Amino acid sequence: MIQHGNGLRFSADELARMLVGTGARSGPLYRQLSDSLAELIERGELPPGAALPPERALATALTVSRTTVVAAYQALRESKRLERRQGSGTRVSPDRNRETVSGLAGDHAASQFLNGPLVTIDFATAALPSLDLVADVAAGLTRDDYLRLTGTYHGYHLRGLPALRERIARWYSDGGLPTAPEDILITSGAQQALELVARGCLQAGDGVVVEQPTYRGALEAFARTGSRLRTVRIDEHGLDVAALERLLTNESPRLVYVQAAAHNPTGVVLSDERRQRLAKLLDQHEVVLVDDTSLAGTAFDGRSTPAALATHERLVTIGSLSKLFWGGLRLGWIRAVPQVVSRFAQVRGITDLGSSLVAQEVALRLIDHREQAAAERRTTLPVGLQTLTGLLAEHLPDWSWREPEAGASLWVRLPHGDATHFAQIALRYGVALLPGAVFSADGSTDHHTRLPYALPTATLTQGVTRLAQAWTDYVNRTTVDVTLTSAVT
Repeated sequence: MIQHGNGLRFSADELARMLVGTGARSGPLYRQLSDSLAELIERGELPPGAALPPERALATALTVSRTTVVAAYQALRESKRLERRQGSGTRVSPDRNRETVSGLAGDHAASQFLNGPLVTIDFATAALPSLDLVADVAAGLTRDDYLRLTGTYHGYHLRGLPALRERIARWYSDGGLPTAPEDILITSGAQQALELVARGCLQAGDGVVVEQPTYRGALEAFARTGSRLRTVRIDEHGLDVAALERLLTNESPRLVYVQAAAHNPTGVVLSDERRQRLAKLLDQHEVVLVDDTSLAGTAFDGRSTPAALATHERLVTIGSLSKLFWGGLRLGWIRAVPQVVSRFAQVRGITDLGSSLVAQEVALRLIDHREQAAAERRTTLPVGLQTLTGLLAEHLPDWSWREPEAGASLWVRLPHGDATHFAQIALRYGVALLPGAVFSADGSTDHHTRLPYALPTATLTQGVTRLAQAWTDYVNRTTVDVTLTSAVT
């Protein structure tokens, strides 16, 4: 997305990735596209005045005919959602009082969708399912517990419930990392922690080093600060610390973001040797190191320590219970030296006066079940992984991957083509898929996609079966395109 003097302008590939989130639909292909664009407009993701890509460029990104895009744009102009401006192309109408998109005549010949309505299988999300013990623990809260919360506190605790901060600090200390409650700031999930770190540490133009690939939520948080992103690759041992050291020697970034405990999206765990080298870099370079340990506890080998690197005035550790127990808990934290925690608390106070005390009370009890939760994940996650890889080997034998060591997703490489275009075909077959480009600061990982495996076997089976059908369709389309291009040249 590019900001111009006359408003936002979305590229064809950006819009294609946004359309994945609207789910699969049935009916004529142009109508599918117009309804999905209308949804993005109504949700405000395509704001008034935003410029959409030319028909031909969007058709290429979506792997459809230009006629399909022309018809979709026309339907949206008739419903007053889009307008055509001379010299500036197609833009979202500034008029928010729009009518429902009107239908055009059938033209089912243009449709490449499967017949009948499809229930979208969500392969775009890699969240872990809730553990039963979350409900068991939450149900254990009594009326006296709630009276204690409501009677003792006014409901706002900017830094978090004192008892929970003390318990998390003790957990780190028991793991060999002395920590005080003053070193902990409770947040509403790891994503809020990332936002606070980005806003508290960065200014426009600051350099930020991220792994390639990396967690998309981090990329979004850093992008909102106007930071300049640089990348360092990861391999089977995690972040290439030697390459990072060379970069730090030649440049002076403000912040480095890593996922040492368990990497999203690849599932790699940073090796002990590289972990030690990474910690030493803090003494050699003036840089803030952010270690996101949100997926700690999901390692298949049973690592259950706090997984922080060390204690240092420029080290910030992000933790979470939402990943291990349940995303709906929305409970994370920041561990840092007290003056840094105070800075983040000040930033937080601008927009948020604290996380839910009820959720924190549940978390206070859940943290004592962390070993049980990790053991359950250690049992179920490898089974899901084995199911997914078996299905891929059967239905998509040309796809390749490296076995993960942790987490809930498989980082898969496509044999050719790119995932941004393939995701559009997959959506027509009822599978929402994230292209690898969204996990990269420069979009260079678009020959990959991320597949979740913490799903029921029936869902994985149906999803991979649909992906195989979509891949055959995609290969046939790209083969025709290459043949036509060769014939012309």
